[in-house]
Amino acid sequence: MTSIIDNDTYGTANQKLPDIDRLTARIANLSADSISVKFKPDNNFPVAATCLQDASRTLREARYAILEAIAHKIWHLEKNNPQDELAAVFFGRFYVDDAALRLYSAAEHLAKAIVYMFDISADKLKGASSRFVAVKKFMVNEQPTSPVTMAVTELYNSSEWKKTICYRDTWVHDQPPIVKGQGMVFKRESRWKRSETGKSYILGLGSGDEPEYSIDDLLSFIQPALFQFTDKLTIVVEFFIKELEKNGIIIG
Repeated sequence: MTSIIDNDTYGTANQKLPDIDRLTARIANLSADSISVKFKPDNNFPVAATCLQDASRTLREARYAILEAIAHKIWHLEKNNPQDELAAVFFGRFYVDDAALRLYSAAEHLAKAIVYMFDISADKLKGASSRFVAVKKFMVNEQPTSPVTMAVTELYNSSEWKKTICYRDTWVHDQPPIVKGQGMVFKRESRWKRSETGKSYILGLGSGDEPEYSIDDLLSFIQPALFQFTDKLTIVVEFFIKELEKNGIIIG
């Protein structure tokens, strides 16, 4: 299954996504080697720059994935004649899933950057479902007024972010949710159902199970989550750069 999408379609899709060029350029200028010159050998603050670059790269990849998901949706449902819903769902699902996985990963990279910025020891980050959650809890308790704390807390509390992470967790640890347009799909459960009387069982043949999402449903929370992560990463990067300036390092 292949498709060739024109530049106009990609242009339309691109307008629906955050502009991350300035942010990624700022992060690209953060060189751990040159930053380390101003810090003692046992200070891990400069290592945060590498983590931010990891987060930046993963953000770019997540953005690309959503770009492809939107472009395929437009191409196969609006420009193709006749429509090709199967292709729209196949490619849309593939790329949206990828974006959700990468956004989770990007948040973990961001959390590790914060660990190095604030010199958080490993024993203070136990008992949480992910590094991002553990770091958020630590920052709320230890650095409640920091702009970094406010940024990660707002991201954590976002309903779209929560849905994205929940979707990712289900995708990884359980059966990937059923998406509308995939054809007949079954949940991992017994096909026998108790009758209305409760005295017997019935077996519905050839019906499959109801989808949990459509591609539009997935985009409705993963796409905003991309914007939100971009905003919060920008805040953390600007904080990091200001801390560098206090040590005499000016980032162009």
